[in-house]
Amino acid sequence: MADGLSLAEDSVRPISSHLDELLNRLGLLLFALTVSAVIWMFFIDSVLAWYLIRISPCQVSECLSVFAPAEWVSLRWMSALLLGLITIIPLFCWQAISFTRPGMLPQERRWLSSTILMGGIVSISILLLTMLYLIPKIMLWAHQGSSESGVIATYDAVEIMRVSFAVLSVESIVLLAMMSALMAGLVGLLDAHSLTWFRIRIHGFSLALVWLSIPSHLTGIRLLSIMSCWLLVESCISPFKNRKMSSKNIPQGGGIMDSEGCFRRIAVISCACAGACAKDFSTSTPNLMATSSANALCLNAHERNELLASAKTQRLTDIIITGCDGSPLPEHMKKSLDSLSIKLRGLSLLNIAAARPDGELREVDFQLALASMVDPWPKSGQKERIMEVGFDGKLTLSVEYPWGLVLHPNEAFACINQQ
Repeated sequence: MADGLSLAEDSVRPISSHLDELLNRLGLLLFALTVSAVIWMFFIDSVLAWYLIRISPCQVSECLSVFAPAEWVSLRWMSALLLGLITIIPLFCWQAISFTRPGMLPQERRWLSSTILMGGIVSISILLLTMLYLIPKIMLWAHQGSSESGVIATYDAVEIMRVSFAVLSVESIVLLAMMSALMAGLVGLLDAHSLTWFRIRIHGFSLALVWLSIPSHLTGIRLLSIMSCWLLVESCISPFKNRKMSSKNIPQGGGIMDSEGCFRRIAVISCACAGACAKDFSTSTPNLMATSSANALCLNAHERNELLASAKTQRLTDIIITGCDGSPLPEHMKKSLDSLSIKLRGLSLLNIAAARPDGELREVDFQLALASMVDPWPKSGQKERIMEVGFDGKLTLSVEYPWGLVLHPNEAFACINQQ
């Protein structure tokens, strides 16, 4: 998260507390990995023998050899370590979710949980299929080709295992990257607006890990694997690259230039203020402003968290609340918006609703309140903007809201001294 950004349920903790928690969790994982790897060492010879029989295209005693005994010893230790790592994957996922969830926005939490759950199930299923059936079939096909050409093949057992491990590691990386992209799209994190952000991170991490997973002497396979990884991940991103989540999203590059030439991305939040200001003005909001609605931002923590997530994703510069002036919002919400460099203001339409005998707001009330704002529009043209609204009834203009004002159906009010 950005510095100072906090959700409703967050607690203030020093950085040293987070580091201590991280070290404790890493220590637990390291201890579990060590114990698991030591246990696997007692069975590693049987496991390797079984797998070599499974993937060998011929009798192990006839065509498999160990040309470097030292490498075989290191392979045994590496295999035990990998099996130990696989064993503690559930513990690792639990620790990762527990540590990262408090620092994530709601959509990011859903994305992480769904990626770990669905990605784990899909990846394990496909990896087992590859390990038990696909690799043996490929080995047999390659061996039959060499036999038909009259070549007597003798295979290095260490190299066969290394290639198998490389295939499985690359496949797991690609599958997790694909599931990350799919889950991001399904939970709403990936759309036309956040496309570049996700492409850089998913492609960057996955391609780097694929490059590191393949032995350096297999240059051709490296390039082919990287190209395949990019294409497969991109195919999962493509269905969401033109999607716009809803009308509340500002188009890429859209926004308003203020009186000083600064680019502003403004969102208007139609807050019902727990029913006291229930009119939704989304359809009346200018096209280059984002729109959203809420029942009671000052009372509903979930709505505040969703607003923070949307504001951060869309890089908003201004948030305008229709009901109040923004002062009833909790202090942590105001500080979070400050940390994102977002200006918080309000139209105070609650006063207008209270001034109308029927308590119902009109479209003209919203239009007049928006036109009377002097930021991002210049103060010098305030009255002209109010007149352009085109209200035919009696219009009351004042620097302050008149005490005891009553607005009949053919009357409206606009403040001409908003800051």
